[in-house]
Amino acid sequence: MKKILCKLIIFILPFLVGISIELFILPIDYFTFRVWEAIIVKKFNNILPGPFYPNVRIQKIEEGDLAHHTKFAIKKTVVWYTDRYGYRKIDLDNEYYPIVIVGDSNIAGSGLNQEDILSEVLERKLNMKVYPFAPEGIGKLIKNERFKEKSPKIVVFGAVEREIPYLSPLKTKIYKSGSYIKEKIRSLRENRFLENISIYLDRFYKANMLNFLRASLRRIFNITKDSNPQYIDPDFGPIFFLQGPAANQDVKDEILKKALNTIKTYNEALKTRGIRFIFLPIPEKENIFYKLLNTKRPVFLEKLIAELKREGIEVIDTQKAFEQSFQKHKILLYQTDDTHWNENGVKLAAELLAYHITNNHR
Repeated sequence: MKKILCKLIIFILPFLVGISIELFILPIDYFTFRVWEAIIVKKFNNILPGPFYPNVRIQKIEEGDLAHHTKFAIKKTVVWYTDRYGYRKIDLDNEYYPIVIVGDSNIAGSGLNQEDILSEVLERKLNMKVYPFAPEGIGKLIKNERFKEKSPKIVVFGAVEREIPYLSPLKTKIYKSGSYIKEKIRSLRENRFLENISIYLDRFYKANMLNFLRASLRRIFNITKDSNPQYIDPDFGPIFFLQGPAANQDVKDEILKKALNTIKTYNEALKTRGIRFIFLPIPEKENIFYKLLNTKRPVFLEKLIAELKREGIEVIDTQKAFEQSFQKHKILLYQTDDTHWNENGVKLAAELLAYHITNNHR
């Protein structure tokens, strides 16, 4: 029995040592190619307050999510800050934000420096506090206690084109304050000791070191898929795409109608709380590069924007603006080795939002 136990300890010990080194010695982002994978909450969402680990400051040389660990990867230094709530904002005592931007990884600023994410750029343009509630959905915002107590004046909801057909509708009602259990969970989230323990447990669950080793072995033995770019733009060189030509297929009318009705529920739910709603669709990278992909010009966003305007819902016409900026002025709006927009895309969206907010008073 003792021999079996000793063999078991000898077998397990290297794993325990490795895990201990990862969790307590090496930097949190040591085994990841982006900050995103290092600090995203994977398992302990009910205890940790937001989608990222709170109170983080990381500077890292990142690579794009479509060409990382290849010769086509574009290395860039980015800085990330998260606040006490686990969102991408420098932690301040300021608890009121008149503008909140809800959305996906584009809104959170994947692949971008802190100062270049949409909320920061818009904040500087309007000289008004803007909060990035991302990656999250409208439902999560409505239920959030912080924004019940101090509701923003404006909520901007940003959604990338490929995700719009799958948005979840809301029931038009005012959410009431949480139950006793919810209050207990809220108090637990404010316990710093429990928060730190949860972060270590979440990192253990993610097993970034193990994932790194697996990926490294796949690359060594050429098990990974072909990483060469299928498309080379004459102005911008190799371009990587998530879906390629398939992204520009026609969208059925019933899907468009479903998306329209879903966005209407968002507008109605916020309107009942006296909050102005603005929809910010983000064109797919393939949409803007449709000529390079040799597909038809996609019209889903164009139709959706027109329908939203007919319904009286505030919407930013990013389709027209992005198309003109790229096709006429040859301005690159997306990271070439990544699925997300770049600083130019963010700047253009911020300009459109700032103009709309200041010139369309509701």
